[in-house]
Amino acid sequence: MVLLHALATLGFKNLVVCHLDHTLRGRSSTADARLVLREAGRMGFPVEHARVPTLDYAASDKKSLELAARELRHTFFQNCALRTKARTLVLAHTADDQVETCLFNFLRGSGAAGIGGMRPLAQLGGLAVYRPLLAVPRAGIDRYRALHRVAFREDATNAGLHHTRNKLRHQVLPVLGEVMGESFRGAILRAAEILRGEEEWMASLVPEVTDTLDCGQLRAMAPALRSRTVRRWLRQSGVPECGLSETRLVLSLLDPATGPAKINLPGDFHARRRAGLVFLEGRPG
Repeated sequence: MVLLHALATLGFKNLVVCHLDHTLRGRSSTADARLVLREAGRMGFPVEHARVPTLDYAASDKKSLELAARELRHTFFQNCALRTKARTLVLAHTADDQVETCLFNFLRGSGAAGIGGMRPLAQLGGLAVYRPLLAVPRAGIDRYRALHRVAFREDATNAGLHHTRNKLRHQVLPVLGEVMGESFRGAILRAAEILRGEEEWMASLVPEVTDTLDCGQLRAMAPALRSRTVRRWLRQSGVPECGLSETRLVLSLLDPATGPAKINLPGDFHARRRAGLVFLEGRPG
């Protein structure tokens, strides 16, 4: 809501407000939608609104709830862009969101791409994605909201400790602040910026991939480049939630003497080695 108010104040006229109800919070979600519709209407902006059965989608595709919600959101944004002929998506992630994301990804064992966090400028299909508040701490958002009396609703699930990310926000980060001082947030953000730059350089070295991987070519690569090539192949092939463990599983296929000939992957995919090539089976229709 602060982002919408700020963009309107800065003189942006041709805005479309997109609101997706994931149907995870019952009446609270309905009240959120009413607020968005009311405030966008008051400012004179059209609203694209939809409801999606996130739980059902996650269960049917055997995905985590977080991944399912993100995929549904991205699809919704892209569909909105097609209907409205928009080319730019503006999101309201803050510096606090970035700190949580970087630390969360680090604790999950992510590589440089994950620890580098969200990019201020990214791409989603044909959409340019901007995050103009990524350097602004939540305290600054709260001051702006109070100063301009911006109407808002707090996500009802933010205060709970059911999700790991909420535990990180409410239990781990406050302790880090006490032990290291609040400057630790700035240190994480600086490290993330450095890692994003290095990751962009390393990603530029990864070769293009096809439907199959050549075992001989992969074995000739440096280990870091080999892993990145496999990860690009998994992602381009549509394998969900592919990370370090899935990458290592595929890499185990490269050794015909000791490695397996077939491994299972998320999303009912299977990777198989035959005649020096690795290929996928089981792609859903």
